[in-house]
Amino acid sequence: MAGTRKINFLNPSSERGWLLAILGCVMSAAGLSAQPWSVVSPDSNLVIEVKQEVVTAVATNEKNCYFRVLLGEDAVLDWSPLGVATGDQNFVTGLSFVSKADSTVDETYVLPSGKRSMYRNHCNELKLTFSNSGNRQIKMYLRAYNDAAAFRYELSGSGSATITGEVSGFSLPGGSTGWGHIMPNDERSYDQFSVGAEAKSLGIPVLFKTATDAWVLITEAAVYGDYTGTGFASKNATKSVFQTAFPSGQGPVSGTLPWKLPWRVAIIGSGLAPLVESSVVEHLNPPCELTDTGWIYSGRSTWSWLSQETGDINQQKRYIDFAKEMGWEFNLIDWNYDKSKVTETCRYGADRGVVNELWYNYSDVRTQAQQSSVFSQCRTWGVKSLKIDFIFDNNNENTSYNQNLMKWYDMTAKNLADNKLMVTYHGCTVPRGERRRWPHIMTREGVLGYEWIGRGYPAIRHNCMLPFTRNIIGPMDHTPVLFTTGQLTNGSGASRASTDAHELALSVIYESGIQHFADRPEGYNGCIGKDFLKIVPSAWDDTRFIDGYPGQSVIMARQKGNDWYVAGISAQDAKTVEITLDFLKDGSYGVDLYKDSTGTQRTAARQRVTITPSSPLSVWVNKNGGFCCRIPDSYMPPVKVARPTSKPAIRKNRQGFDKLSLYRNVRGTLIDRSLQKGDRLIDMSGKIVRVSGRNARLPNGVFVKPRNR
Repeated sequence: MAGTRKINFLNPSSERGWLLAILGCVMSAAGLSAQPWSVVSPDSNLVIEVKQEVVTAVATNEKNCYFRVLLGEDAVLDWSPLGVATGDQNFVTGLSFVSKADSTVDETYVLPSGKRSMYRNHCNELKLTFSNSGNRQIKMYLRAYNDAAAFRYELSGSGSATITGEVSGFSLPGGSTGWGHIMPNDERSYDQFSVGAEAKSLGIPVLFKTATDAWVLITEAAVYGDYTGTGFASKNATKSVFQTAFPSGQGPVSGTLPWKLPWRVAIIGSGLAPLVESSVVEHLNPPCELTDTGWIYSGRSTWSWLSQETGDINQQKRYIDFAKEMGWEFNLIDWNYDKSKVTETCRYGADRGVVNELWYNYSDVRTQAQQSSVFSQCRTWGVKSLKIDFIFDNNNENTSYNQNLMKWYDMTAKNLADNKLMVTYHGCTVPRGERRRWPHIMTREGVLGYEWIGRGYPAIRHNCMLPFTRNIIGPMDHTPVLFTTGQLTNGSGASRASTDAHELALSVIYESGIQHFADRPEGYNGCIGKDFLKIVPSAWDDTRFIDGYPGQSVIMARQKGNDWYVAGISAQDAKTVEITLDFLKDGSYGVDLYKDSTGTQRTAARQRVTITPSSPLSVWVNKNGGFCCRIPDSYMPPVKVARPTSKPAIRKNRQGFDKLSLYRNVRGTLIDRSLQKGDRLIDMSGKIVRVSGRNARLPNGVFVKPRNR
């Protein structure tokens, strides 16, 4: 027949490929798709696969949805369960595939504190839609980052719903080792365990080392008042599956459809650097909701409570004077202070360039009415930041992240922002990345910190665990750098095993938006590292992990402006360590190295050394010791162009231009920048920044608004 084309189905030619392509289109149109579905990270090294199958190791004889994560050729996470159960619907078994969609997220944003000043949220996303036997739909979003795998659910429909539980989990390969703390109180030590040896109920985060020497840290992100905070439980001792677990006493979670649930996150690396340096927990949160962030800033703080209680106004004035001497930005007025003296104390601080924070009990600010009164009063007094403590539901410290409290955090963050008040949360749960949405949340406790000195603080290995666990997921109010321990508020005779150099190094190792230093002025005046504490930053432009192992040691480098700060701490016996510094700018640098004194148990020494990027720095570290140094003018970041996105990280301001997606982020000095005539410097809120002199240092978060925009 004329016009008829004959196709040889047996010939593996382009004709067969053409036919299969048509067949693929037909299958796609019919709602079919080949399994497993997959999404690949931007660097192509991490792959998330999803399938529907019976996995007897997880759920016998049930064809459910599962995912696994490959790093290179290795399965870092084995087939892991997906699914949610509501009060009247099953989104676990019997799901029918509907559709898939692929997309890319690539956006930038800035924060006033954290591991870096410029954040890039870059990943590939797979969205799978399924329907259940009741013809109700669930969407599963899976994101592949270079350093993480994350997933969340969206329940479709309208009206209200209740979730009774999740089967969501992470399956660790046999032979893995874990480190975690007991759920639900976050002020606990991170203890080592063998995966699968016994059932575990653990709070977030949980760290694992697999049999193939990969590293995984599981946690959650973007938890707000429409859900509850959770932990992870291996519900059967014979299995290595850590499933999402509601806290004790939390009943069904209520929400409104359509309903997007929190992200479940696995930060992954072949080494520890991707975990320690990761900001994925912030990436997974909503963009900043504030149009004016100029009142939010990071800083260092004096704090009298641990060493001398809060005292009277004369004591607070002494701490303010010391903060001024040190160049620190804050002074924290803690528990049981005479409120009639707050105005005078704040005025005294303002005259000396020191901002005061003020402590409140959760019971004082639990309701909307209480917050309206207290926050307004604080502004009148001149307070710029609050510390809110004992944030437990019904005064039970084991209920620190149920849905009631997550709703309270939502209300409080908004009310604080309305009053331009920063905040430290104490006696609270761990962060879940909310400082991206609410950057005035400067830090949280949610850690077994130095308040426990004298009350059972664990061995120094705990200090060397926190950079690999708690501090990865967000700012940590540990209250470090404590030299004087003989007569603490927690009781006389309190002691520590760390050396002075170890304590000094914690100012770099631990990240906190406001770093509350725990000692009294006399403790710092008698320390050889006093000059270092005057200059050490509390917010960073970049962070690099150099070396270490959980519970044993850690060496890190953090960059601020043109300078690198390098620090290390150890919980091991005395030894000499070699630190590779090949990330420094070419040159030779004379630096003051603060280190342990050879042959002494605790004291520190300051040694002038010459550092080059081509030669490792050799440092003798005492038992439970440490070291730190500032390497000036050793790094100059390049001018970066943030690529426009269809969804800007921060919405447009009233002037009608986007603060991030179109403008170059600049740091350093004006003389280092090629500014064009007519270019303007702007801050995050769009206001023009005026800098005098071409050698003037530019503040962080400044952008160039080109003349043609």
